[in-house]
Amino acid sequence: MGTKMEKRVDLVEGNLLKKMFQIAWPLIVANFLQTSYNIIDAFWLGKLGKIALSAPTISWPVIFTILSFGMGFSVSASALVSQYIGRGDGESARLITAQAIVLSTTVAMGFTILGVFISTPILKVMGAKGELLKMGSIYMRIIFIGSPLAFANFAIIGALRGWGNSKVGMYSTLFSVLMNLVLDPMLIFGLGLPRMGVLGAAVATVISRGSALFYSAWVILSGRVGLKIKSSDFKPRLDLMKKLLKVGIPISFGQSITALGFTVVMGVVTRFGPTVISAFGVGQRINSIITMFTAGVSGAVSTAVGQSLGADRKDRADEALRIGLFATTAVVSSFCVITFFFGKYVTAVFISEPDVMEVGAMLFRYISISIPFFSAMQVMLSAVNGSGHTVQTTVVNVVRLWGLRVPLVFLLSKLFGMVGIFYGIIMSNVGAFILALMVIKSGRWKEAIIKRREISV
Repeated sequence: MGTKMEKRVDLVEGNLLKKMFQIAWPLIVANFLQTSYNIIDAFWLGKLGKIALSAPTISWPVIFTILSFGMGFSVSASALVSQYIGRGDGESARLITAQAIVLSTTVAMGFTILGVFISTPILKVMGAKGELLKMGSIYMRIIFIGSPLAFANFAIIGALRGWGNSKVGMYSTLFSVLMNLVLDPMLIFGLGLPRMGVLGAAVATVISRGSALFYSAWVILSGRVGLKIKSSDFKPRLDLMKKLLKVGIPISFGQSITALGFTVVMGVVTRFGPTVISAFGVGQRINSIITMFTAGVSGAVSTAVGQSLGADRKDRADEALRIGLFATTAVVSSFCVITFFFGKYVTAVFISEPDVMEVGAMLFRYISISIPFFSAMQVMLSAVNGSGHTVQTTVVNVVRLWGLRVPLVFLLSKLFGMVGIFYGIIMSNVGAFILALMVIKSGRWKEAIIKRREISV
């Protein structure tokens, strides 16, 4: 495949810890940048008032549910490309990447058409009225219109991660964040342009995603990292799309169901009033910080497992999982020791109201116990995703939310009050960890889903 292959990380040979770090750190940075993206939107919209700030907030569960389908294509592209590369089949990796782009964009166009018509009815069902309904509908429609840009970029970034290059995704996210940083105040407040308010925030998001896609597409069309897509590769191939759907649909379904589950749990939290909601919000922010690290390690594990199984190196896949579990458990557990003992002060970083600080301290004393189990579960499931056996990961995630967390939170919150919510979260995380461990112990995940020379070029 030539010297350009040097522009990717080969996880089949060499020091695996070092090479996994090369994959993980750009993913961690990209996750941090993505969080900054959301903060920028909230900062500027907050200056327009609570209704403007609430428009993206109330729209987000629906938007995230749709984006989950795009994330599924990212996982399937990554799993298949990594296994083909591990097997030394660059031609198949190239073809599957192009088909992932075609398929994800086509599906997104369907969501665009659907979203334009259902935005207002969905928000009405969610309880939006008056000006919030108007602003939320505008915001959601524009985001739906731009969804093909996001879906296509998800597919490219996933394929490149499987290829062994996670830096493109980091730079793509960086360009998007910088573009959004510039466009948000210009479009929201009309700095040199017409004042657009909430509409401006949505337009800025779509343009920013377009800039990210432009960069990612330029990389794969120019072949700068060795993976170069030809125009002929974009001719629809139903056999390859079927393969992508087989891997991607379970992930898409699982993430969509997960998003809905969190919405239901948040409804239970809401019953306990603003103090508990605020403390819970702080807990979610801290969890997002932990997730940045865990997701980076998980991405490295997934790529390493895919390439190793493609090369028939099951021992290497095992080693990748062990490294990922050790790194995640060590770092996350250390972090949780801090939140366990100093949860009150962690809460105070975000809000200094005494009652919220007390509830936050209690929340962290409970939740900190289960977060290492949750992080380890994520790493184990990332190994399974890397192998392409995504139905198993979907089952674990659905059981965690709908088989354990939702019913436990409902029941225990009635029996024990606010603390019952924490009990339910702990039990669901530990239970899901046990399920994920059972999946790993079964060994089925160590079977590659590709065969030699299965794709005709």
